[in-house]
Amino acid sequence: MRNARTNIISARIIVMDKKCDACEFLSHPTPKTQILETEYWSIGLGNNHAYFGRAYVTLKKHKNSLSSLSNEEWSDFEEIVRKLEKAYKDAFGAEPLNWGCFMNHAFRTEPFNPHVHWHIFPRYKVAPVFDGTTFADPLFGNFYDNSAERIVSSETAERIASKLRQQLS
Repeated sequence: MRNARTNIISARIIVMDKKCDACEFLSHPTPKTQILETEYWSIGLGNNHAYFGRAYVTLKKHKNSLSSLSNEEWSDFEEIVRKLEKAYKDAFGAEPLNWGCFMNHAFRTEPFNPHVHWHIFPRYKVAPVFDGTTFADPLFGNFYDNSAERIVSSETAERIASKLRQQLS
């Protein structure tokens, strides 16, 4: 792996590629918006909640394709899916959770350098209300709008993550 290095962050080992945006993101975790961390995956929220609770599940080792995942990484991911689908449903009424592994941005410029990660798009038939704000899902039952944006404060993202962590404990 070119430019690989090992970082120890919070007693966790991450194999990184210095030219990878996902590896850079993993090297500077935001614990308050972290939902879950396992041996192989890091799960956290960003600030775009056009799809309330949108999160990212990022492999902690730099690998560039799903076919390169080990059996252990797949097994761990399967357990994450089970836990998160229940947590989102119990915490906010999300159903379904849409999962996508797109990695298209990594192919916009050469040299290409994809990093396996998943996007979680929670969907809601009944709009959740959180911190006094309603988060409607006007496209429920249809494909999501990739350009939709609803930026929330870091504090709101932290409270969303906290509520999910409570469901996981």
